[in-house]
Amino acid sequence: MALFRIIPTDSGQIGIWQLTETSIDLLASFSPEELENSDYWKYSYEKRKVEWLATRLLLKEMIGPGFEIYYTKPGKPILKHSDYKYLSISHSREFVAVYIHKNCEVGIDLEGISRNYNAIEKRYLSEAELKQTGRDPVLQCLYWCAKEAIFKLVPFDGIEFREHIQILPFDHEQQTQFSGYFTFEENPVLFYLNFLIFENHCMVWVCY
Repeated sequence: MALFRIIPTDSGQIGIWQLTETSIDLLASFSPEELENSDYWKYSYEKRKVEWLATRLLLKEMIGPGFEIYYTKPGKPILKHSDYKYLSISHSREFVAVYIHKNCEVGIDLEGISRNYNAIEKRYLSEAELKQTGRDPVLQCLYWCAKEAIFKLVPFDGIEFREHIQILPFDHEQQTQFSGYFTFEENPVLFYLNFLIFENHCMVWVCY
């Protein structure tokens, strides 16, 4: 079992699972009844199977077996559980992360720092943010994760990262929290974001 870490938050939890097993390995932790009529059987790619299984095993470690996951038409996950109502999920090549909360909408994202952010920087960073990050791969990764986390939280279509989500400057070596504005069809909303850097990855989470 590759449970990596569980982080308690105010009225919530964050869990991280390291993807070291195969789908065959993970299947051994499920009963036939748990998989019967599930979405698992529609996946043909090994990576997607592993992500599906690891996400649910991680949640079982966090809150026990009494839950279900549904998806809205835009693909937003909905958690059915007696205590926790809100869920966000993120995957990288090496990890799965989930954020669950009792009271607030949540968003979480994790990415590898070694990703080539230079190739996409003008798609998600404003001119001011390009100067702020200065092509520092850690900052590029944190800004990407922050915008993804906010994007997963807000209920709008047509969001442009570069235009509608602005991250305020911060020192990632001295701070554990930073902030960003979401501006889309209404007054700006300020979000406070937390982050963690581990195993050549960045993870950012937000609740509102």
